[in-house]
Amino acid sequence: MMDREQQLRTEPLRVLITGATSGVGEATARLFAKRGHRLALLARRSEELQRVADDIDAGAHTVVADVAAASEVKNAVRGAIHTLGGLDVVVNAAGVAGHVALEDLTEDRWHEVLETNLSGTFYVAREAALHMRRSGGGSIVNVASDLAAMGVPGLVHYCAAKAGVVGLTRAMALELAPLVRVNAVCPGPIDTPMVREGLAAAPDPTEARRLKESTVPLNRLADPDEVAAAIYFLAVDGTFATGTSMAFDGGTSAA
Repeated sequence: MMDREQQLRTEPLRVLITGATSGVGEATARLFAKRGHRLALLARRSEELQRVADDIDAGAHTVVADVAAASEVKNAVRGAIHTLGGLDVVVNAAGVAGHVALEDLTEDRWHEVLETNLSGTFYVAREAALHMRRSGGGSIVNVASDLAAMGVPGLVHYCAAKAGVVGLTRAMALELAPLVRVNAVCPGPIDTPMVREGLAAAPDPTEARRLKESTVPLNRLADPDEVAAAIYFLAVDGTFATGTSMAFDGGTSAA
């Protein structure tokens, strides 16, 4: 009889991806669709979400919800399970960032970043994991960051949130083993719309990009498709991986 991990690697998967309207989330959705899996895409912006779903053209379902709202997440995950007929893989890619000096880091901004990046990851992972454990297994991949292990001025809130995602990943992996695998990918600087927007706001965008790339030993930013491939490996092919946080940062955390 085929075991659960073999089944997940040989049959179309039922996949929920958060933050699917841009960057890593969108790239991951496109990769899973290209490989023939069934998708539910979750994000806050309904028009952008529908654009991605229509462009993928693989019968992707859309779920509009704010991951920072626990009640919305519960309804969204349950709706995805009902629509897809179950859930095999979850990718938590929803996130927000933005440099804020310590003296300007208000309570509201702190909570916004912590609630989206950390609490939102927890809400989705918990709701999905409880279903997966009841139904026989599954795989969760959380998108953390190389900044989970490094400090950067102006990103106190973001560093704290992503460090929390790594701790959450480890603890959930142990509690849910052996039925549900939980892993994280920790990308370095990625060439996403959010990063490009930040660079464009600099007095000299070209120089800002050069300086950004110079902080990476490989001297470039990651393409979202590269990060999506790492996520796919952890979610589907890396069947002996759980509780791991894969550094995928061009060497930024190696120093």
